[in-house]
Amino acid sequence: MCISNYSTEELLLELKNRNLLTNSKSNDLVLNNCTDNVKVILSYGEPNEQLKCRECRESKDSKHFAFYQARVDAKGYLMRSNALCDVCSKISNEQRKKVLDSADIPDKPKSGETCPNCLREWSGNWHRHHVGDDFIAYICGHCNMSFSDQRTGLNLINEKK
Repeated sequence: MCISNYSTEELLLELKNRNLLTNSKSNDLVLNNCTDNVKVILSYGEPNEQLKCRECRESKDSKHFAFYQARVDAKGYLMRSNALCDVCSKISNEQRKKVLDSADIPDKPKSGETCPNCLREWSGNWHRHHVGDDFIAYICGHCNMSFSDQRTGLNLINEKK
């Protein structure tokens, strides 16, 4: 098949018909507004190997983990969205919801306010940071990503109370 004989829209529709697109929610948006500016991310899909959960430390099939649908690692496989298996992720989400629903949480800072951790102005989404059962503070997205190393579970920044 000579690719130059097909439009971008025809190629994308053929990939969809062959079930070669990921299940990303944005695929329909792109397909419905198809232009020649569309870029395609190629991957082998989820890796066919045992992956270790950072919480329970068990090795499990990739079907027990969540994956980004548009991020690919150096080997060409989809990247895990976090290092928690489905069971540990559910437990973690339930614990987080319980803590954050029961905590006395102040109003969310407004866009452009200063992060109490790094003291930078932040206009993105604020994150409710907690340690165990204690709500600590709203922090910026940069600090939220740097507070813990998701792959090892090690805390990279000293917690503030």
